[in-house]
Amino acid sequence: MAGSSALAAAGSTAVSTGSTNGSWEANAKDKLGATNEWTPPAGLGAIPAELAERARDLVHNQQKLIGELETARNLTAKHLAAVRAVPPKRDARASVYLDVAG
Repeated sequence: MAGSSALAAAGSTAVSTGSTNGSWEANAKDKLGATNEWTPPAGLGAIPAELAERARDLVHNQQKLIGELETARNLTAKHLAAVRAVPPKRDARASVYLDVAG
């Protein structure tokens, strides 16, 4: 399959949104506008027959990678939630005993 090794390499590359605040979805929507649907330019005609199979392969591989990225994003979100659940370092000067007797 043409381009599959490049796509596989792309699947193992770290991706950064370049933003540390807000969700990546919100950032993408801001950059893309209200719609994320792509519309091909008018007047191009049909795709050449010799490129049709390659185009189908690209779409298939892209959909596969989208699924893999969603899985990785969900796993990363779970890891981040676990890290955030760890209490911050306590002040060494603070009392470590609780006086329950009064």
